[in-house]
Order: sequence, then structure tokens, then C-alpha cells
Amino acid sequence: QPLDPEVAERTLVAVTNPIATLELDEVRRAMMRLPEDQREALILIGAGGLSYEEAAEICGAAVGTIKSRVSRARDRLALLLLEGDYEDDATRPSEAMACIFAQIDQIRSHRHAA
Repeated sequence: QPLDPEVAERTLVAVTNPIATLELDEVRRAMMRLPEDQREALILIGAGGLSYEEAAEICGAAVGTIKSRVSRARDRLALLLLEGDYEDDATRPSEAMACIFAQIDQIRSHRHAA
């Protein structure tokens, strides 16, 4: 099933003001510091609005494993944001949402091809 951008946008944050845009970009950059399996689970659940069952199927993992990855990812992400422990990159803050959506599509297509 295709990604519903409305669900994903509501799940994250409506980025209608510059501060929210910058905050979302900080989240995007901090997420890049997470281990890949945790980042993928968090993106599918948190940004993609998928159920744990759907994410488990895409990732080829048990539902409990996905729940654990999301929990660890949220904890680690909170710490990274608190400490400012993430890198600047060439992506403009205004592109953060599109970048996250692209990662969702990438995970889905990569996992389905595997």
C-alpha cells in the first residue's frame, strides 16, 4: 500500500513555521546517527504511520523486535537531540519532510526487493 503523506505528516509535526522546520531537520539529522535497524523501525512507525505488524513484515522481523527497536531508537534519539550530537549536512531544513518520506519509500522498496 502506498504511503499516505497526510498520516505521516500528522504523525510527525505539521511543518508550517520556521521553528518547526528547523526542529524537524534536527530530528532528521539525529536519526541518521541511529543504528540502521532502529532508524528503519522508527521511520516506518513514527513517520510512515505503519502498524508494528506492517513494519515487522517489511523488515522481516518479529513484532516484538520492532517494538524493541522503536523504543531503543526513541530513547537514543531523545539523547542525541538533548546533547546536540548530530552533524550538519547539505540538505536544506525545508527538505527534511521530503527526505524522511524518501527514506520510507526506500526502506519499503529495498525490503520488498530482498
